[in-house]
Amino acid sequence: MANNERNFSIRDLIVALLREQKISSGYWGLTMHFTATGTAFTSTGQPEVKLPGLAVSVSGLTLVPAKDGEEGSIDASQVNPLKSPRRKKRAITKSLD
Repeated sequence: MANNERNFSIRDLIVALLREQKISSGYWGLTMHFTATGTAFTSTGQPEVKLPGLAVSVSGLTLVPAKDGEEGSIDASQVNPLKSPRRKKRAITKSLD
């Protein structure tokens, strides 16, 4: 890996996804999608021996709505609150008296 690697917790990942998707309400969690493939592995001590095995990889992630207080869920309104619209300042005008 490169020297400039970044590590993220599951919470950090959920927060980043909520902000990127502009989600500001509700509780949200994360599900991971896995792909499993059966294969034969070479034995470490005996290269001529093939052993049955399973290779598992992460193939995707999904943000899912969660219930209030559900373990692992995050309140979007706390981590990505709606921004209030900016009020325009009125220019000061001078009267021509």
